[in-house]
Amino acid sequence: MVPSLEVLAFQASGVVPFGAISCSYFWDSCVRELANHLAGMREEDFYSLVSPSRRVDWLADVRERAITASLGWGLAPAASILTRPDFLAASEPIFNHGYLSDLVNPYDSFGDALAATMRITRKLKDELVVMSDVPTELINVKEVPLGGNFYIEPHGEELFLVADNLPADLDYELESLGEVTRDWNRMEESTVVVVRTSKKLGKKEIRSAKRLKLVITATHGLDHIDLNEAKRRAVVVERVPVRARAVAESTLGLVLDLARGISLGDRKMRSGEWAKKKLKGFELAGKRAGIISMGVVGFEIASILRRVGMDVSFYDKYREGSEPLEKLLRESDVIVIASPLTEETKGMIGRKELEIVKDRAIIVNVGRGEVIDLEALLDYLESGKIGGAALDVFSREPPFDDSAYDRLKELDNVVLTPHIGGNTLESDRRITREVMMILARWFNGH
Repeated sequence: MVPSLEVLAFQASGVVPFGAISCSYFWDSCVRELANHLAGMREEDFYSLVSPSRRVDWLADVRERAITASLGWGLAPAASILTRPDFLAASEPIFNHGYLSDLVNPYDSFGDALAATMRITRKLKDELVVMSDVPTELINVKEVPLGGNFYIEPHGEELFLVADNLPADLDYELESLGEVTRDWNRMEESTVVVVRTSKKLGKKEIRSAKRLKLVITATHGLDHIDLNEAKRRAVVVERVPVRARAVAESTLGLVLDLARGISLGDRKMRSGEWAKKKLKGFELAGKRAGIISMGVVGFEIASILRRVGMDVSFYDKYREGSEPLEKLLRESDVIVIASPLTEETKGMIGRKELEIVKDRAIIVNVGRGEVIDLEALLDYLESGKIGGAALDVFSREPPFDDSAYDRLKELDNVVLTPHIGGNTLESDRRITREVMMILARWFNGH
């Protein structure tokens, strides 16, 4: 019996020409030629143009052995007629106005479309063959010409490579699926890698892992993984975002600490100073909290802060109901940074933004260290413009060799913690459970 196999019928016009357009299936340079040709065309004429003149003979044989998917771009009707696929994964055309813009979908490269196909079918790359009449630039992915023969070369036993700071009981659970190791010298042999932010999977690491097909990260953010390289090598990246509640509770603790001077009072007591008169704090009820990024973590933080009586607003350009960032900074008594690190968020809170922060407001960062300009923050903390800051994340961890850290540790209005926001026994148990659920979907199909 032939194992289940996914076949992507890319670039099918190498076999079937479409109307007056002679280039290969509307890809890359051909897209612009097609765009010029279609300028001003009526919709009914457009569909008439792209109707294929005949079907693909070789697909009947492929369909006896595999599920088929056709990859085009917005021209889904033509691709569907051509291949009669079980489903369609399309890429994005350059049209951005008129009725053609309605045909756009999010897959704008071979890697994106392939990743979508794998997620739809729950088939990893070792169960997949790509058929194409042009180079796809996908690495470590089996490709055959249109209508060509194909076969499966199983990877053999799975090797799960697990980061050192993940729960120990995860190893026991994974042993039911294959070999488990925490020896990172075996990266080249691994088929599945499970990490946290302490392990960076950059281009070099992903390139070295020739058998790698799945990465699971027990984090909310993905800045420690080179997603472009993963896409080029058809490596699926899954997240286990199970630490939101833990981070939210930790955030509340940091806010209370700054508001009431708890850590500072502890330090003074240990040094023999009764600092009661110096530690005049403020109550949270009725104060305004502004949260930067309303993802899963931001939502949990907002829920907890509302329960202690705070008015909560947020800034997130991708969420309905977001306030302008400038308004949030000007009006918030407490600013919580819960943002992941992306090209957009790196340095989002710089000197210009800190200048307009409400006088004596406090800032808590449980997102990523690179989101805020630490040198600028230090200047405003030292001047008293900003009332205090609690930092659980740093651009380099641990931060002890950074000059900024030397300034931070001398300030009484600063609380520093070693990235412990999500570090609870309960979240560890959730990590193990969620990792195994992800693997069940990929390896067992449910």
